[in-house]
Amino acid sequence: MASSYTFDQLYGPGSDSQDLTGGTPYTFTITNNSGSSYFTMETVRDYSGTTPKNTSGSLSSLTNIASYNQSDYITGFSLPVGTNSFVFTPATTVTGTTLKLRGTGGIILSISP
Repeated sequence: MASSYTFDQLYGPGSDSQDLTGGTPYTFTITNNSGSSYFTMETVRDYSGTTPKNTSGSLSSLTNIASYNQSDYITGFSLPVGTNSFVFTPATTVTGTTLKLRGTGGIILSISP
């Protein structure tokens, strides 16, 4: 089942992600109706010393992505106008409340397994 996120949900503090199963490919489709925009997936920092590596894994099938940076804790994308997409396969299972999805501009996000 696909999950969708509006601009209002992604702007500012962002929105919790859906849970992501390790080893399962997820297609992220981002529609950008405004100028150059950005989208990030950010691990929520856990000050107990057990911060999960939520964005470790593989990125593939990048379409219309201007550029991106990936680490184990945050991945960010620069997005031109239009439909942008990528496939993210997490290395480990991600609990949605520990991963924030954030965006600038008028973007709309859909995630489907």
